[in-house]
Amino acid sequence: MTRKPDQLGTTLAAPSRAGRGARARLPRHALLLLLGGLACGGCDSKGHASPRPDAAAGAGGGGSGGQLTDASAGTAGIAGSGGSTPILDASVDAEAGSLPDCGPGCRLALKVPTLHAAFGHGYSTRWLADTSMEAMAFAEVGSDHTWLMPHASMFARVNGDHIAYIALPSRPQGEVAVVNAPERTRRVYYSFEDAYEIRFTDLFLTDKHVIWSSALTGLTKANLQTGEISELSRRPLDCREGCTAQGAIYCVNTNTGRVDRIDEETGELTHLDDGGALQVEGGCSPDRQKIVWVDHRPPAEPSSYHGFRGPGEIYVHDIPSGKTERVTFDSPARGKAKTFAAVGTDWVTWLEPCDTCEQSYLTAGAMYRAATRRARLDLTTGQKCYLDRFVAGGYSTLHGHHLYGYWTDGIDKYVVDVDLDHPELDWVCE
Repeated sequence: MTRKPDQLGTTLAAPSRAGRGARARLPRHALLLLLGGLACGGCDSKGHASPRPDAAAGAGGGGSGGQLTDASAGTAGIAGSGGSTPILDASVDAEAGSLPDCGPGCRLALKVPTLHAAFGHGYSTRWLADTSMEAMAFAEVGSDHTWLMPHASMFARVNGDHIAYIALPSRPQGEVAVVNAPERTRRVYYSFEDAYEIRFTDLFLTDKHVIWSSALTGLTKANLQTGEISELSRRPLDCREGCTAQGAIYCVNTNTGRVDRIDEETGELTHLDDGGALQVEGGCSPDRQKIVWVDHRPPAEPSSYHGFRGPGEIYVHDIPSGKTERVTFDSPARGKAKTFAAVGTDWVTWLEPCDTCEQSYLTAGAMYRAATRRARLDLTTGQKCYLDRFVAGGYSTLHGHHLYGYWTDGIDKYVVDVDLDHPELDWVCE
């Protein structure tokens, strides 16, 4: 039967520095099992992650209408019933507790730590969100006020003013729910008995649907207006970077090694601009006008997802026009390894090794560890600048000239906001 969504409690304070390390958490190995092997367990101190294989085999159902059932797997899911439910205020203010200082030009964008098996935070031009096994946290872009849904959560995905996430208030039982951030309401679209059996690999939110991915059963969608549930595709997705726009999922696709478009009505998958080589580690602009990635087509070096990584180039695809443009031209003369690109309105930024460092690596993990230099490119003027030992790491987003990414104080990991124009950041420009 469908369970009613939990309501929020009273206002919460941020944990003290002394208490953070001691609070109870779900063991990391259990968190990995919830997602069938997808996790950021390989993250280093800057938030980089060694890519993992596709999620392990899971169970779930496919069909249309209000109920999904796979009797052979013993897993049943029920469509949500009813409309939106008001949620009570639960928040963390900027001064609550003893929060760490992340350095010049940097502030904590969410006032609570994140710990999750998804890659990256959810974002739009107005809101950002992230999850842990204690809460789903969200805030307005630029705000020092964090709102909480205080239960275990996974896969926060933002579209406009709405946040989709997988809630686990009574794990392994849970729900696929959507929060209306400014109105503080929540609606459940799908309830399930066992997240371990479903093996979620991703979650998406469009203007019309919330879409979840299961390792074996593929993509299932629920209509945001009617709640009707139907199968979209038998092909699961692992989009560690991407967004939804113009009736489709735009996906830097771990499963294909390409940047793909998946139609939200038909499930049809097409490559955006296939140069015949690995395309990896990018993401969308917050306004959903552009998607960026690192491309290893010639004149860059052939590379693989987990293995050898050589120099790559940055490509930007304009979503409304469908045009793709190469914006860096280091290869072949001065080819540079690149990773974790982000694009905003007028800048592109990424991570790379220093000038005197090796530019080819036997494994992707080795390249991530070496990529400690932040590069930025002005798409209008073509000026390129560099900053060594930048505080925020991979899976970043670019809001104007503010970079939102992961940072650790040595105890916990946070989503931080770094003002790239801050005078204490010593950029060196060509």
